[in-house]
Amino acid sequence: MTVRILTFAFALLGASCAGQQRVRVGTLPAAWQRVRDDGASVAFHHASGGTIVSAISCGDGDDVPLDVLTNHLLLGIEGRHDRARERLVLEGRAALRTQLDARLDGVPVALELVVLKKDGCTIDLYLVAPPPAFEERRADFEQFVSGSVAVSRR
Repeated sequence: MTVRILTFAFALLGASCAGQQRVRVGTLPAAWQRVRDDGASVAFHHASGGTIVSAISCGDGDDVPLDVLTNHLLLGIEGRHDRARERLVLEGRAALRTQLDARLDGVPVALELVVLKKDGCTIDLYLVAPPPAFEERRADFEQFVSGSVAVSRR
């Protein structure tokens, strides 16, 4: 299960522009281990289940609505059942938070995604976890989201 979640999370990272942009990432408790950091994407894994990712891509999504960008992240996800979609504001920018249940290679997972556009870039923040661990990881994800987002161009 852990390998499937990590593989899924890394698959979502494909469109970033490493070396050109960086996204600030929020802090996480010590139980989260950094498993990837290429500047444009950062991923953390929790030993008891769950992955949190921040990814940035620039130059492609300026005119694309947030719901379309979110749905693009979810292409190929099986058995999707949206629990909630809500608009919010992060650092003065419109963002879209989506919670859903799905199946990954036939295995149930829960996801929460936050997508926003800032300074010509699209920022994707998400939590993927087995359903029993999902609610326990959400507070950490909230902390991560609230500390993330500032974009710096290199």
